[in-house]
Amino acid sequence: MAQRVLVVGWDGADWEIVDDLLGRGLLPNLQAMLEEGGRGTLRSSIPSQSWSAWTSFLTGYHPATHGVWDFVERDPTDPDRRLPVSSTSIRQPTFLDRLSVAGIEVRAANIPVTFPPWDLNGRMIGGVAVPKGSRFVTPREWAAELERVAPFPLNGMEWMRYEDRPEALVGEGRSLVEERLASFEALLEGSWQVAVCVFVEPDRLQHPLGAYLLPSHPRYGALADSAIADGLRGAYASVDTALGQLRRAAGPDALTIVLSDHGFRPIAHLVGLNRLLQTLGFASAGSHGEMARSLRTWAPVRKVARSRLGHRLKRNIRAPSTLDWGKTAAYPAGTGGAVSINLKGREIHGTVEPADYERVRAEVAQALLDYRDPSTGTHPIAKVLLREDLPGGDRLDLAPDLMARPSPLWTLGNIGQVTSDATWPSGDHRQEGILIASHAMTPDLGAPSIVDIAPTLLATQGLTVPALDGTPIRGIVGEDLSLDEQGDDAAPAVRSTVGDLDDEEQDEIASHLRDLGYIE
Repeated sequence: MAQRVLVVGWDGADWEIVDDLLGRGLLPNLQAMLEEGGRGTLRSSIPSQSWSAWTSFLTGYHPATHGVWDFVERDPTDPDRRLPVSSTSIRQPTFLDRLSVAGIEVRAANIPVTFPPWDLNGRMIGGVAVPKGSRFVTPREWAAELERVAPFPLNGMEWMRYEDRPEALVGEGRSLVEERLASFEALLEGSWQVAVCVFVEPDRLQHPLGAYLLPSHPRYGALADSAIADGLRGAYASVDTALGQLRRAAGPDALTIVLSDHGFRPIAHLVGLNRLLQTLGFASAGSHGEMARSLRTWAPVRKVARSRLGHRLKRNIRAPSTLDWGKTAAYPAGTGGAVSINLKGREIHGTVEPADYERVRAEVAQALLDYRDPSTGTHPIAKVLLREDLPGGDRLDLAPDLMARPSPLWTLGNIGQVTSDATWPSGDHRQEGILIASHAMTPDLGAPSIVDIAPTLLATQGLTVPALDGTPIRGIVGEDLSLDEQGDDAAPAVRSTVGDLDDEEQDEIASHLRDLGYIE
C-alpha cells in the first residue's frame, strides 16, 4: 500500500545554521525526525536561486529541460524588458500532475513558481509572488472555505525595505509562520496521499541577517548574543513548532521529508556584474542609464524607493537600460552571475559576429576570473561555467552563455560600483541544502540532487517515470521497488486554470522580486 507523505520545505535552510540550532535544543521536532530517520545534503540546481531550484524539485528535471533559469524570462528582442517567471513558464509536468493523473490526491501550498495555480486532484495554495486580488487557490469552492477558516497571507518579508528596522522584519517572519501554519493545517484536512507545504521565512531572514546565524561569518562573534540573533533563533523555533503540528495533522504513520531548495553561506563583499563588465571593457554605459543609476543610489532617492510610495511607483516605472547596446559585447542576463554575449542574429542590438562568439566568450570568462578587487586583494569571481558545462536538455538555449560563480564571502549584487562591502545583505545561497526523512532506511542519506525528489515521491506511490533527470533516493524508498511505469507524456505540462497574467499583475510580481533583492 502506498505511504502517505508530507514534505515540509524550509526555503534556504542550511546545515551550518540548523546544526547550531539543534545544538542549542531549539528544534525538538526536527531532532525527533533525525533520531528516527536519516539526514543528507540536498544539492541544488545550477543556478541555485529559488525559482530554478523549486521548479527542479517539482519536475525532476534540470533547468535545461524544465526551462526556468531565473526569476525573469530573458527576451533577446528587448533586453531592457524582463518578464517575471510564473507557473506557465514551466515546460514540463510536475510530480503533482503525474500523481493526479494516476488518481492520487495531493496537496500543495506556497511552493515558489506555483502562481498562477492550476487544477489538480486535490488542493493548491499558489505561491510565492502573488499579486493582491488575484485568484491563488484551487479549486475555487475550497478557496472560499480557506478564506473563511484560515486566510492565507500573501508575500511579505520584502527585506530590502527593512534595513533600518531589522527587528520588525524578524517579527513579521514569526507572524507569517503562524498565519501560514493555520492555512496549511486547513489544507491537510481530508483524504490525501502526498502533500507539500513550504515556509519561505528562513530564506527571507537569512539574506539580510545571515551574519547573526552563520557561525562562519566574520561578524558572527559580535552579533550572536544580540537581541536580533535571539529573535532569529525564535523564528526558526516557530518553524520547528509548525513542523510538529503539520506532522500531527499528517498522522503518525506518514513519511515526513524536510528539505531546502539550497543552503546559505556568509557574505561580506558585493561585486556589481554590470559595472565589472564595463570596467573590463566588454560593456559601455549609456548616458540615460548612468543618470538613472546615480539617482537610484543617491541616499534620498533610496529612502523614497523603500517607502510605500516608492513601492507603488516601481510597479509602473520601467528604468532605462544602463548600457549602450551598440558598444556592448557582454551583459548581465539576469541573476546569479548570468552573462550573455551580445550576439548578432540573436540579440536585437547584437554587436558580436557569430564567428567571434567563442573567442569573445572565452575572453569574458578569463577577464572575470583574473579581476582582483583593489581594496581586498581578492578575486570576487572564483569560477565561470559555460553553457555546455551545465546539465543538458532541449531548453539549454535559454541558458546564459556563461555563469560567474562568486568566491567565498563574495556575492553578486545590484550596486552602482564594481565592488563594495556588504552588511545588508550578509548571507546568500550556496549549493548545499538540507534533507531529513523520518522512517529512512539509513541514517546517512548521502548527497542526492534536488531533481531526485520528484521521482522519490512518485516511487512512494508506486510510480516511476524513466525519462526524468532524477532517480528515487534509495535511502528513503528502499531498494526493492515494484513500480508502475508512467509514460513521459502521461501528464500535461503546467497549464494555469486562472488565466494569463496581465501587465499590472506582472509589474506587481516584479516589484515584490525587487524588494527581495532578486532583480534590479
